[in-house]
Amino acid sequence: MYKRIMVVVALSWIGCDGRDAKQPAAAAPAATVATTAAHANPRARAEHGRKLFVAWCSGCHGERGLGDGPAAAVLIPKPRNFVRDKFKIRSTPSASPPTRQDLLATVERGLPGTAMPSFKFLPEEERGLIVDHVRSLAGLDTQPEPTPIVLSKEPGSSAESIARGKLLYVKFGCVQCHGAEGRGDGPASNTLKNDLGEPIPARDYSKGLYLGGDSPEAVHMRFRTGLDGTGMPSFGDSLQMGDGWDLTYFVLSLRKPKPPLPSDLVARGQQVVEDKQCFACHVINGKGGDVGPSLDVASQKLRWDWLRTFLEDPLKPGKIYPYMPYRMPPLGLTAPEIDGVVALLAKNAHRAVSETSPPTPTFDPKKVADGQLLYFLKCTECHNLGKVIPNPVAKQVGPDLINVTRRIELKWIPTWVNNPKSVYPNARMVDTNLTPSQIEAVTAFVWKTSADAQTIGK
Repeated sequence: MYKRIMVVVALSWIGCDGRDAKQPAAAAPAATVATTAAHANPRARAEHGRKLFVAWCSGCHGERGLGDGPAAAVLIPKPRNFVRDKFKIRSTPSASPPTRQDLLATVERGLPGTAMPSFKFLPEEERGLIVDHVRSLAGLDTQPEPTPIVLSKEPGSSAESIARGKLLYVKFGCVQCHGAEGRGDGPASNTLKNDLGEPIPARDYSKGLYLGGDSPEAVHMRFRTGLDGTGMPSFGDSLQMGDGWDLTYFVLSLRKPKPPLPSDLVARGQQVVEDKQCFACHVINGKGGDVGPSLDVASQKLRWDWLRTFLEDPLKPGKIYPYMPYRMPPLGLTAPEIDGVVALLAKNAHRAVSETSPPTPTFDPKKVADGQLLYFLKCTECHNLGKVIPNPVAKQVGPDLINVTRRIELKWIPTWVNNPKSVYPNARMVDTNLTPSQIEAVTAFVWKTSADAQTIGK
């Protein structure tokens, strides 16, 4: 009788979309997709750019580019509203739109000192598609390309040039916002607001983080263009070209050597989290954005070896949560920085940093068989199980459970399945109404299936 039920359930599930159940086709490599889009019609190209924008940019800027993504609530300064706001980083005169190359450079470089990372890891053409989408949101795609400012040849820094730049730094009022030593602590630093009345910090030059890049040319260009929409004016009409280089060299001289990472691992992890502004996308200690999964929950369930590998390259394992439109970009974390992040999360979850994996458990075959039937009845609406029990892409809401033994601590699963909302109030997983014995059976089936798949894959 049991086998008959299993066959009926399996056949009904397999036929639910009128096709044979197959593992969803692997996504084409990013470069291939982008190249294909480049030769497609303009509408297809624009649609591909929109999808890239949603995946990589909408977490902060919102799907319509209004600066209202889920991370916006916790960020200062707020993400750019491409429909309304002025563009700050440009090579064009004040009140002029940026060139396409300006936007490409920003996407490639990121905005150091903010939550916007570099997207240089994306193929060049995909970066171009994102920029074209941003230009369409801002209405720049129908305007003629503006003419950029041309700087004179860089003369090179010297003690005399830096000394002259120091006098100019005072003369042009830079000290009022950025402070005498460039630490962003001038007398007016606490009063700065953008055009919308939102508070904005003064740049701390001592950290050597400049929105438009840290080359002399980039810093000089900021003096000539200003930062539209902020209190930083353009000095293009009042600053002679030679004086601009002198001021540039003085500002660059204010950079201090980057301090070494803290030797204490937890303190190191806290510094990395703050520097990378992880709270913009993740909940940490109960606070943060809802772009990515909660790190409070992740710290309870993830295996540290898997997390280390993920932080080295978030793109390698593919999309973990199908329901999330966003992707985590590679942050270029070093091994010592990753060690710090793991230590911080371990402390938050009251776990040891170095945990040895328990021996592979053995499960009662009957318990596994019972769990298989329960899995069909309770889990296939949301989860894929690799090639063992594939699920149509449209139904994949939760993670693919075929990799659960690589990612998750076994002891955590029953607590989660029993009452997801008690673990994380914003959990999307619903109460399955399974008894403890049934939860044990489902766990046994999923875990054994995942472990077998990993063994076969080696």
